Amino acid sequence: MKRFLLILIVAVVPASAQWRHFGRPLTQPTGYFGVGFSEPVNPLGNRLDTGWNIAGGVGVTRPYVGLMFDVMFTDFGINNTNLALLGARRGSQRYLALTVDPVFHVNDRGPVDFYVTGGGGLYGQITHLRTKFVGPQNNTFDLISSDSVYRPGVNGGGGFAFNLDERSRTKFFVEARYHHMFLEGKGTDFIPVTFGVRF
Repeated sequence: MKRFLLILIVAVVPASAQWRHFGRPLTQPTGYFGVGFSEPVNPLGNRLDTGWNIAGGVGVTRPYVGLMFDVMFTDFGINNTNLALLGARRGSQRYLALTVDPVFHVNDRGPVDFYVTGGGGLYGQITHLRTKFVGPQNNTFDLISSDSVYRPGVNGGGGFAFNLDERSRTKFFVEARYHHMFLEGKGTDFIPVTFGVRF
């Protein structure tokens, strides 16, 4: 039943967005800004807690296709089990992505637009650890270590954008993307879910 409802929503909502168009089909600059939560995907999910993300981008768009330069940052806390294995009190793993992504719209000028996007670029993984150090006179200090790795990566996903006023280009959107950073072994995977404004 849940699978049927999901298929129905994916099929009906984009189709219903076709019934009306706002404005003329011009090539125009566009951008967006959003924030949300991020979920690590196994095996990363075994080491990290749910995190948060912030994303933005600029580009150009036409009624059915566009091209965006996207910037994404997400921050995950390292879970307690892995902090204990590392001998750390606190820790985080952060990811930065600079990507170029084509965007394909169902109805960019309508009241509801379903879109898919994906691309690739440069990804960074930054790990911060805070450990407790006891000095020679039993003084305690925090030792902070940081390690950064930069590799290529890819992403893909989709979302919905809602135009609440036909006289304005501003839209509210929600989207989810799957990100993969190429590292040794299976690499790193996570899914940011972002809410924000397109203009």
